[in-house]
Amino acid sequence: MAEVMKLKVNTGAVTVEVEDEKGRAVGTFEFNPADSNILKRYNAVVEFFDSVKFSDGLSQEEELEAMNKLCDGIAEQFDYLLGYPVSESLFKLCGPMSVMQDGSFYFEQVMDGLGDIIEKVTSQRLEKKMKKIARAVAAAPKSGK
Repeated sequence: MAEVMKLKVNTGAVTVEVEDEKGRAVGTFEFNPADSNILKRYNAVVEFFDSVKFSDGLSQEEELEAMNKLCDGIAEQFDYLLGYPVSESLFKLCGPMSVMQDGSFYFEQVMDGLGDIIEKVTSQRLEKKMKKIARAVAAAPKSGK
């Protein structure tokens, strides 16, 4: 029987605890905000949201069906964005199309928050890497000419 080996790597994942305005837990998920593919997925999700159109003249039943379909689509987009099924936890206590006090939808606030986390963590990690490079360059022997 062949030996099974394991390789553990640090993926750079962070845990995000989502809280409401009163500090109560809403959901928790993990993702790597500096994942080289996250911006591609983030932009694809934004395109999906930008393409959403609401039809006029729907019956109440059709409106409800369209809203449920949209909520399912939003949940799928968040699962795609973060790379695993996070929507159940994220939208368990507050549906994605819930209207917040400021008039935005709940999913928009989550998406904006994710964008802020991605930007912050990526900037911090790039800055740290650039400092390492600068130290290595400064310590490198200078070639004389």
